[in-house]
Order: sequence, then structure tokens, then C-alpha cells
Amino acid sequence: MRIKKRATTVGLTLGLAAILSGCFEETKATPPVEEVAKETATKSEPVNAGTISLSHAGEVKSFGEVNTYDLSLFFADQSPMIAPEHIVDTRIVYTHSTGETTHEVFVYDTEEASNQSVYKTNQTIGNLVGIKDELVWLEYERVEGDAFSWTMYRMKLNETEPTELDKGLSAFQTPPPHVVTSEDGFMWVDYVASEAVTTSSLVQYSPTERTIETLRTYTLQEGENRDGEYAFDYRGGMNGGIVHQSLFEQGDKTTRLVSVDGAFDEEMDALIDFETGTDYVALGKEGRAVFIKKSSSETFEHRSSQTKITFDAFRFLDDDRILFREGMNRLLIADLSQESVATIPNTGGMTSKPIFVDGRVAYGVLKDDGLITFNTIELD
Repeated sequence: MRIKKRATTVGLTLGLAAILSGCFEETKATPPVEEVAKETATKSEPVNAGTISLSHAGEVKSFGEVNTYDLSLFFADQSPMIAPEHIVDTRIVYTHSTGETTHEVFVYDTEEASNQSVYKTNQTIGNLVGIKDELVWLEYERVEGDAFSWTMYRMKLNETEPTELDKGLSAFQTPPPHVVTSEDGFMWVDYVASEAVTTSSLVQYSPTERTIETLRTYTLQEGENRDGEYAFDYRGGMNGGIVHQSLFEQGDKTTRLVSVDGAFDEEMDALIDFETGTDYVALGKEGRAVFIKKSSSETFEHRSSQTKITFDAFRFLDDDRILFREGMNRLLIADLSQESVATIPNTGGMTSKPIFVDGRVAYGVLKDDGLITFNTIELD
């Protein structure tokens, strides 16, 4: 049964804007973020005056207890890149496509070394996140042209059937929602589009109150001279999260990154990924990771020797330490209080985006020989 929405729309069409690890297309008249990144990254950007370059501190000396779990046994004759999407107690939850039309939610138990499928669907699972023992995920399928029909579900780990949370149709090149976690629950952007108007509503589900509410709505008048606002990427996190949005004024466009609480508001193009913490905003760009202090705009930067490499999956371990990924094979930790960046030791292989849940980091590794592992780190 669908949970009833409590409409508490805070407004308007004001200057903010919607989610997780990659940026979304902005609708038909706006180029994908990846294209913008390519255009801007071809110009070698100088270090701005006042930007603090983080020093290299080598490998992390003491980080926490590391455990490695071999899942290769469960993937005979396969070498999939699987990634932890949620972790609770001894259970690591992830999704995996087990055939051309079968998509499943699995639970790997680190204590029992067991791998159990808890849910199957013939639709594509967009992404899955969790809070404690409650999971939320999105499923979608193409229905006609560029339109997608989607349904969002919730399920506790001790339940056998999911409950429908929300459903809709993504048309006119708007993407299906991408659900993230926030301080108060689960968050996503719901798009309603037509030839004339596109609205993007920031929506939140509270698992404790079992209610869905609309936090903010952005309206874009379509046409030759577009006018209004469009939320195209977003993250949850502290104080309601942060939104990457486009603002159109009679066809002229600017792109801004704005925190929902108003503490951060800057013009921002060509982002690969971003995240917000209590004091800082983290930005992933081609060839560099940038960390900006909200209260003063003090800026730290880590640059790679490879100008085309990407930085993403920023996880705030505390106010000053941020875990993030360089390319697809290395994890680093920036310590802004020490103005340094260090590498988490690894033995090679493709590394998934890490998650950080209740003091634990988890990520997947796929090695060249086909070995598939989940790694967890219990922070000191």
C-alpha cells in the first residue's frame, strides 16, 4: 500500500535545486554534465590564489580495523563489479543483475559467510540505500521513447515483501529519481514535465513517521527562452543536503550549487560529484578534488598527476576528514585540519564507490584475476 503524502511544500520557485554519485542530464536543451566537464577540462586550470594545496602524506598509517570478505564463490564463471550499498550489523546489502531481465537485492552476512537473495524483479534497480534495517530502492523500465515508468519501494530486512512508496513517469528527458539518505530520512527529486513546464520537487520520506513530504518545488517554463529553475543533481547529508541547479532568465542560464540551509551558494559548472558536511563542501572535478569551507570560502585542493582522472564518492568521516575515490582504483582520505591527503593501502583492482554507515566504511574490489571482495573498515 502506498504511504500517504503529507504536502508541506515550502515553496515556491526560489533559488535552489536533486542525487548520488554522478550528475544527471538537465533535460533536452541542456548538455549532459559529462560534456561540460570535457569542454572545461581541456583547459588546464591554474590554482586559484589563496587555495591551499594538500600535501601528500603517503599511505594511511592508522585508520581502523580492516576486514576482507571473498565473494568469488558466489559468482562462478563471472567477474561482476558489485558494490556494498548498505551495511547493518553483520549484513552487507547490495544489488546485482543475475540475467538480462533479472535484478536482485542480496544480503551478504559477514559472520556466516552466506549470500542470500531477498528480492527479485524484472525491472532495472536504479539504486538502493538504507537507514538501519530499512531499505529503499527505485525500479524503472522504459515505456515509450525516452520516457521511463518508475516505482520506489521500502522494505525492512526482516520483511519478505516490499511496500510501494511512490511511483511516476519520467518524460521529456527528465531522469528517474535517484534516492539518497539525509539526516531525517530518504530524499529524492520527483520530476513532472510537459512541453510547457517542468517542475522538480525535492521530496523526503521519514521512516520513523512513515510520511512523505515535499520540501521544495522548482518550476521551469519551457520554450525558446526558458525561464525559472531546474534541480538536476542533489545529495542528502547535513542540514537538508545540497542541490546542483540551473537557473534560467529569459533563456540565459547559470548553474549553481546551493545547500538547502543556504550556508553555501556558488556558481558551479562541470562537476563530476559533490557532497556536503557540517563545515565543508567537497567537489569532484577532472584532475582534482576541491574542499571549500562554508563559513569563509577557504579552499583546499588535491590535484592528480593525471589531468583527466576523476574524483568522486566523497564521504565525510567527521568534520575535517573526507574519504573519496580517485579514478576507479584508489581511495584517499583528506585531513583538512592537517592540510594533507593520504592513500588507503590496496593490492590493486577496480574499486567501487565506498559507503560510510554508522562508523564503518565498506567498498568492493574486483581484481584482474576475477577475485571479488567486500572490504570493511571499522574506524578508530
